[in-house]
Amino acid sequence: MSNGIVASVTRAGAYEPFDLQVARGQILGHTTVSIFGYQASVGTTSIPVWENASTYTYPTSATTLTMVSSSASDNTSASVLISGLDANFNPLSETLFLNGTTAVTTVNSYFRINNLTLASAGTSQSTNVGTITLKQSTNTLAQINPGIGRSQSTVYTVPAGYSFFLDWVEVNTSNSYTGSITVTYKVQAGDNVSGVTRNVLQQPFVSLYSANRITDPYAYSQKTDIQWQLSTSSSTVAAGVIVTGKLIQNNNTLTVPGG
Repeated sequence: MSNGIVASVTRAGAYEPFDLQVARGQILGHTTVSIFGYQASVGTTSIPVWENASTYTYPTSATTLTMVSSSASDNTSASVLISGLDANFNPLSETLFLNGTTAVTTVNSYFRINNLTLASAGTSQSTNVGTITLKQSTNTLAQINPGIGRSQSTVYTVPAGYSFFLDWVEVNTSNSYTGSITVTYKVQAGDNVSGVTRNVLQQPFVSLYSANRITDPYAYSQKTDIQWQLSTSSSTVAAGVIVTGKLIQNNNTLTVPGG
């Protein structure tokens, strides 16, 4: 007797697009990465598109971090999933419960932070009420703005043993096509193996920028710090960035497909 649920075609061995299979976790060693950034006041200084209108400072060593909210409503029922890397650039995560405006300390020591996601809200709340910050001493490494529920930052580090293959970038700004302001898009990649930092791309545009690399993905190697940055020729603009790609595990010893 039918339950009215239509099964995926893959259950019958039929073809399904590779990208969809990756997103569904069906391809070993492959993960879809989606990065979202927003900043209401991008100015003349080149910055990653994140919660603060400022440059980003990486930690120089792996340490425990402190998390706090600006609102007491983000009480001990609220928790945040921290996704980052350890001192060896290996993936590391934990779910940390908040205590309102009282700072709490992570269990793990982090060298990089890639994402914060609200896992549970405070009592009688559906999202975070205050600004949630994750800091190493006074240096903010990640932030969730009020009512957003996740960090929105174009700062990402490729884990050890993996490569990140960029598929798509889209930048939308509040800049007018009839104005005199130019926006510059820049990708900065810091290779922690060689110690070299490179500006992979610099591209001026006016309001909207997009790059489709799906058929020819751009590869970033393991332990690379990537920042998708913006700056203006004058004044400030609001900007949102979408970055998508695939994180693929490196394995040079395979002798057969899928082996």
